[in-house]
Amino acid sequence: MAIEVQSGAGGFAGEVCGANPETEADFSAIHQAFLEYGVIVMRRHNMTPEAQLAFSRRFGPLMGRRPSTPEKVLMPGLPEIVVLSNRKVNGKTVGITDAGRYWHSDLCFEEAPNMATILHAIEVPPEGGDTLFADLRQAYETLPETLKVRIEGKRAAHTFRKHYLEVMAAGSPRPPLTKEQFEALALNYHPIVRTHPETGRKSLFVNPGHTTEIEDMDQVESRELLDALFKHSLQSKFIYRHKWQAGDTVVWDNRRVMHNAETYDMERYTRHMHRSCIHGDRPF
Repeated sequence: MAIEVQSGAGGFAGEVCGANPETEADFSAIHQAFLEYGVIVMRRHNMTPEAQLAFSRRFGPLMGRRPSTPEKVLMPGLPEIVVLSNRKVNGKTVGITDAGRYWHSDLCFEEAPNMATILHAIEVPPEGGDTLFADLRQAYETLPETLKVRIEGKRAAHTFRKHYLEVMAAGSPRPPLTKEQFEALALNYHPIVRTHPETGRKSLFVNPGHTTEIEDMDQVESRELLDALFKHSLQSKFIYRHKWQAGDTVVWDNRRVMHNAETYDMERYTRHMHRSCIHGDRPF
């Protein structure tokens, strides 16, 4: 069967049909689609955790456990996989129940943020729990020239601490970090406009969840400018909504994309997924 890609509006996000993520022979086409569309979807592939890691490694070295990730949500024996789940075993949840329910880019607060995220769905709710993706390449390319001039050459701060404190104060059920883990959470400055190391194209690299301020800028002006960038980036024309099916494998390029996981009724439904992340480079 020939490999085809059915793309979304504006050439952002595509469903890869006819490709098997478990075979090395199909990886070249999968990788090309990943670079072209930013988000790729492969349906009806019930991968084992071992197969998911083998597929993930074709993109590059895997990221191990991060300071922001509690040990209890890592898959036993396979710590490169983070379990996102409200499923319970012996009365205790086996994964992070409220992961990613805000606009963010994965691990953007690290010195070398992860390049790609691979999320495999095992059980999904019949309603709710969609994931939204925003194309920050299109957002940058359509940015008014006045804003492009204001952000040229500037850097912004990224940190997980602010979000962590907010969700824990709101009663998040996720396992709390130890004092040592919290203190190990990084704060890093990255360019507001990032150049993709493989395509050479530019994207915005800011997000509401982890980007807190612009370097060497008055706090009021910094907030106003970041809010303008967020408002522009979150226009509906830049967003792809993924409605999950069991067996879906979704791969997204964190160098170009931010995302947001929507809520669902956790008392009625189960959402169980496995996440792996690919190591990236320092943005430039």
